Amino acid sequence: MNIHSAVVTRDPEITKKCILDAALALFAERGFHGTNVPDVAKTAQVGAGSIYRHFADKVALVNAVFQQWKLRFTEELLSPAPDPRLSYEDQFREIWARLWRFYRKHPQATIFLDVHAHGDYLSDESRKIAESLESKFEAWVRGGQKQGALVGARPEELIAMVYGAFIGLVKMEINGQTMSARHQESSGDCAWNLVSP
Repeated sequence: MNIHSAVVTRDPEITKKCILDAALALFAERGFHGTNVPDVAKTAQVGAGSIYRHFADKVALVNAVFQQWKLRFTEELLSPAPDPRLSYEDQFREIWARLWRFYRKHPQATIFLDVHAHGDYLSDESRKIAESLESKFEAWVRGGQKQGALVGARPEELIAMVYGAFIGLVKMEINGQTMSARHQESSGDCAWNLVSP
């Protein structure tokens, strides 16, 4: 009796999504230099050739992951924009809560974006996407400074302090110190104190 194995053809878009998901997990865990294409292929359960049909090389792959998640991060943090009728403190707390919601839904993406934020392998397009988000937050900070609601330091410094504090708390949780809802709220108090007059 002849047994014929059926050839299963996967939709190219599904294959691409599997590759991007696998790359996200490995780049978040191992960084750019610790990740290789064969491991991405193995994790995605595709042949290495499938990766090269979608991406020229590992640099193109990491940039595709970065752009996908930086755009999603921007959307989830700023869409819709915090209600301008609220005080700057309440707007800040809404953004802080959105940071935590993003991390809860997408922990690997949160780590990935932090690890790869300043990689010399990021393309001009990736950097432009990152700079677009930064410029929106800097404009928000300058608006608060004009109203006297935020301290008068350089906006990029205030953003770095707040985001650095958030990432530090994320790393504490990854290392086993769970942040309860109460701790998240109190951490927002501390973060606000970093930027309020």
